[in-house]
Amino acid sequence: MFCITLIPERAGAVTVSDQNTPESPERKPRKPGTRRRGRKPAAAEERKDRVIQARVPEDLEATLKQAAEKRRMSVSHLIRNVLEDTFTLVDNIVADSSALVEQVSRDAKRVAASVRGEGELCKPSAQALLDAVEAWQDVIVNKPGHCVECNKPLQRGQRAYRGLSPLQKPDTPAVWLCSDCLEQL
Repeated sequence: MFCITLIPERAGAVTVSDQNTPESPERKPRKPGTRRRGRKPAAAEERKDRVIQARVPEDLEATLKQAAEKRRMSVSHLIRNVLEDTFTLVDNIVADSSALVEQVSRDAKRVAASVRGEGELCKPSAQALLDAVEAWQDVIVNKPGHCVECNKPLQRGQRAYRGLSPLQKPDTPAVWLCSDCLEQL
């Protein structure tokens, strides 16, 4: 609350109207790098954290003081910790919910594709893929895979045969044969 006390004027006394007030055009400009008290601001590394003031109801004030006392910390530190934790929690919820939205969207697309007959349920069987192969290409495996006939693991650097087929789509796994299974064709 702001209060002005009027004192009777004495000879030579300074009155309110004579003082330089913020509204007064006669106010002297401050020197750069000084504050109103005439001190220079502290260096950036010496400055404390910023102060934020807020009005709170009495019951919230009492609750904050009790919680701070219970945790043996100042009310200021309690409020700072609560705010930091709240923002961290909200950030995590947002990140988790966006991951959940992506997963639900992916699942919905799979369900829609299966309803349209494009999904995993309608993928050709291993035998259908083998029957559709038009040629076998002798290659050196870069990514591990399995022989479609005997399910033998094919390691990186190993020689194997890749089936070339018109049924092959980007999302369809490659058709691989090991040397032993190719000889049995």
